[in-house]
Amino acid sequence: MIKVSEQRMAFFASAQLYLSLSILFGTWVIYIPHITEKLNMSEGQLGVALFFGAFGSLFGTVIGKGLIGKFGEGRVSLVSMMMQSVFMLSMFLAPTFYLLCTGFFLYGFSGGIFQVSVNAMVISIEKKFKVAIMSRCHGFFSLGGLIASGLGTLLLIALDSAVWHIVFSVSVVVILQLVFAKVVLPVRSVPQPRIVQPSSKTKKNGLLICLALIAISVMVTEGAIADWSGLYLQDVVKVNKEWLGLAYAAFSLSMTVGRFVGDFFSRRFGSLQIIIGGFALGLIGFVFVLSQEFYSVVFGFFVIGTGFSIIVPEIYRISANIEGVNSANGIAFMAGAGYVGFLAGPVLLGIVAETFGLSISFMVLFVLVSFGALLATALKISSRLKLTNS
Repeated sequence: MIKVSEQRMAFFASAQLYLSLSILFGTWVIYIPHITEKLNMSEGQLGVALFFGAFGSLFGTVIGKGLIGKFGEGRVSLVSMMMQSVFMLSMFLAPTFYLLCTGFFLYGFSGGIFQVSVNAMVISIEKKFKVAIMSRCHGFFSLGGLIASGLGTLLLIALDSAVWHIVFSVSVVVILQLVFAKVVLPVRSVPQPRIVQPSSKTKKNGLLICLALIAISVMVTEGAIADWSGLYLQDVVKVNKEWLGLAYAAFSLSMTVGRFVGDFFSRRFGSLQIIIGGFALGLIGFVFVLSQEFYSVVFGFFVIGTGFSIIVPEIYRISANIEGVNSANGIAFMAGAGYVGFLAGPVLLGIVAETFGLSISFMVLFVLVSFGALLATALKISSRLKLTNS
């Protein structure tokens, strides 16, 4: 009975970290127009600020694995979340463009560390209690996005102040960390000695690269859908403005629901099997999206979200359980690849859309998803991916 209670507390302590991250990021998204107007920024300057955040994120993922080895996953996760709260607040308070870029770099830097540590923390808990919780934890990130966009919009109207809104969001996050600190701080995996044969190093690196390419194919598409689904409805499907948010809402809702049930299917069918199934759903969804009929398009985004919901959590799980590869190293590699994909996707799609049209850019995404599906299928067929018990 004590073990069950401890297990549940460990799950909720992990899940709230993902929820907190999404609350902070979701609040930022709501106020992007406000901050750009306040600082009189152009779209190009906003892109520069985002670049500083991306650069900081990649830098954070590089050093995150070293911090985990020295201080433990739990402590690094909690401290980096607190850092993100402070730096997010600084971005709202920044009086100049240059200070905003500085704040964005520091926020991205602490976020990169957090991505490595929190996913390593979940893997550590999964191994300790012999459970699967990765997908559900990522589900809380999706849930936080829905909360930030829904409740956040109401707070935007009620508070009528960007500063007070972010202060409220940061306060909620800090309180959550204080409540769960006793559970989070002690989490630290015990290094297990492994016999690594030098001849297998190339193969393991190849597996990590293959997994990273699969992750990039998904994250590029996720980032593109987040930024361009509304424009797709407007410019290609030609719907009224009040319906433009429906595509991404359907995508986000199905992502949230799918991640809460993903762990069940993972334990029943295995990680690679459900990744392939997720890609299959994604491709079916794109067929509906490319039909350019309003109801079919919205349904298509819902199906894509359902399929994609389980892929990234499973890639993290696999990369952390490759025999002979340190969990933190595997997760750091995937986190870095994920950031590149999520941030580069909208930019690349924008270039294609401006040159050839938005409908062609979504066809490019279909091809990219097909490429990811082929890679996942090849891994399954090869049967060379040896995982330790999680």
